[in-house]
Amino acid sequence: MRTWLVTLASLALAGLLACGGKDINPTVAPATDSKLDVDTAAALIVPFETTEATPAGEMDGSGPTQAGEALSMVQPEHPACVTVSNVTASSVTWTYNNCTGPHGWTWNGAVVISWTKNPDGTVLVKHDHQNFVGTKDGKTWTINGIKDRLRNPATKIVAISAEPGFTKAFNDGTKSTVYAYTCALTADWSTAGQRKLYGTWAMTPAAGDAVSATIAQATPLLWDKAANCCYAISGTLNLTKGTKTATIVHSLPCGTVTTNDTVKLRPPCAM
Repeated sequence: MRTWLVTLASLALAGLLACGGKDINPTVAPATDSKLDVDTAAALIVPFETTEATPAGEMDGSGPTQAGEALSMVQPEHPACVTVSNVTASSVTWTYNNCTGPHGWTWNGAVVISWTKNPDGTVLVKHDHQNFVGTKDGKTWTINGIKDRLRNPATKIVAISAEPGFTKAFNDGTKSTVYAYTCALTADWSTAGQRKLYGTWAMTPAAGDAVSATIAQATPLLWDKAANCCYAISGTLNLTKGTKTATIVHSLPCGTVTTNDTVKLRPPCAM
């Protein structure tokens, strides 16, 4: 199980939808129809898959923590491209060194992971992104801020939220848009060998169109150990940017994604 989580943790960093060269800055003139084009939708999903599809820090290597475990969370294992430092009984710093996923985005920067057990038995895990930058084809996503994961070992549920001040900035090589990021997501580990993710998130710029997404609890993004796939093998994400929408459906074979009826196959799960 630990090996699966390590693979999922590193490859959800690598679990990025393929991005084309389309400009996704809100100042670009909208298309004439109500649907987001596939490349724009894919580009807008990149920071979501980087910071939300990664379960590192949600659970220990064997899955949901049990109520009788030690006070501290088991230190999460890291991808090979990460340097570990500042290790204590309740925190660790991960420094990403040219970590490149199968979609070609290369990530650098630091994430400080810390954890605290609450009196009610829940465990609060904080992911502090410190100038965490992904680059591809002259474009960048820069992520800064703290993400909270509140783990409940009794229900095997993790509530995910972003603290005030969390930002995701996109630069297309000529101009930059800074988005304030919020989310209310749930990771459900109640079925052995599976992780379900559902809820909402939004990126709101100072000017221009906001971006938001909804994943219904009835059709969550689902990762399944038995499928031996680093990507979600099922689930639907409904994306909105201004007045335009995209419906993104995940399915098998591994890496299949359908955006507004256009099917694409992601690269194999490999670092």
